[in-house]
Formats: sequence, C-alpha cells, structure tokens
Amino acid sequence: MYKSKILLIEDNAGTIELIKETLEREQYYLRTANNLQKARNEIISYKPNLVILDRRLPDGDGIDFCREIRSNERIKNIPILFLTAVSGISDKITGLKVGGDDYLTKPFNIDELIARIEAMLRRIRPTPKYPAKVLKTKGIELDITRHECKVAGNIIDLWPKEFELLRVFLERKDRVLSKDVLSEYVWSHEYQVTSRTIDTTVQRLRKKLGKKGNIIETVKSYGYRLKGQ
Repeated sequence: MYKSKILLIEDNAGTIELIKETLEREQYYLRTANNLQKARNEIISYKPNLVILDRRLPDGDGIDFCREIRSNERIKNIPILFLTAVSGISDKITGLKVGGDDYLTKPFNIDELIARIEAMLRRIRPTPKYPAKVLKTKGIELDITRHECKVAGNIIDLWPKEFELLRVFLERKDRVLSKDVLSEYVWSHEYQVTSRTIDTTVQRLRKKLGKKGNIIETVKSYGYRLKGQ
C-alpha cells in the first residue's frame, strides 16, 4: 500500500530516475511530468498529495505554475516543494512568496529530500495532537477539522504554512514565540528554515487577516506574539 501520491515536475532524466527509484522504495506513488503543459493535465487528473516542482522547465518557469495552483480552487491546497538549481536568496524568497511551502536547491541530498517530503505530508495529516476543533480569538476562527479559516465570519484562503502558523499562534495566545520555536512547530526539525522565510510567511498571514492582522505582534530580535486579550 502506498503512503501518498506525489507529482514530480522535472525535465532531467537522471534526476527523475533517482527520485522515482527512491520514492517507490519508500512506498510513495509517483507520477512525473517533464513540462508544464503535461503537469497541468496530471495535477487535475492525478490529484497528488504533494508536488515537487522544478523552476527551469522547457515551456516556462515553475514559479508561474505555482501561482496557477494557488489560484485554482480545486488544487490550491496541495503542498509544493520547489526542487531547483535556481539557488539565489531572492529566488528562494520569491518561491515562498508565491506559495511554495519549501525550497530545496540542487545539487541535493536524497535523504534530505525524503525528510522534507515526510515533514510536509505529516503536517497536512489529521492528528490527535490538536484536540480542539475550532480555535478562536477576536473575530478569527480556525476550524482544524475542516481546515477552514474565518475572519469576521468570512472565509479566507490560507496556504498550508500560513494555516499551520496561525494554529500555532492561536494555541499559544499571548506567549512570545521565538523564531526557533516557530521553525520547529511549522517547518519541523527536518527543514532548516531561515529567519527571512518566517518573516515572509508572517507578513503574508497578516495581510490575509486584514485589519485583524495587527494582533500578531513583532517582538524585536526574537520572534512574534499573538495578542489574545
């Protein structure tokens, strides 16, 4: 029995073979697409649990495909892991800003790739770790079971990392959380997240919460706190 379905969007035959062999050994079910056009067809018909996405593809940039996924109601919540030779800091930030959940650069360690895949899939599985069904504060409601967020009664779209970050804040209202703590809970030990990545995700979350976003306070040189009182 396979663990989860993964779609790999990659045009290098050697990389495809390495990842395919490894994931199948780890009991994942994998499909591949070597260009964006094929990827568009596969993601709708296959409905993967996770997408591994290259940047430099024959018919375009994976960044644009990531934007397409996040704007499509049917597939917008699928976690996306960028796996690419485009390795500049600004490139990584762009990948996360448009909706990527993780960004791993080539050349890569196959064991690290597996660890990141497992961490991403673990975060979207239901878990008894969070017994409360709905977390609330000041007009914000986060329904854990339905994976739904409401602000003043209106549903807002949160990407996976934003949802998880808000859940951590709501469960620990009024507590100052360091960036190390946020990294552990939201990105897990397997992902060496940068301070800039955390800041970028917090900024996106604040923006989506609108006027309510100011309840997430910045604690200079340390981290963040959600004001619950």
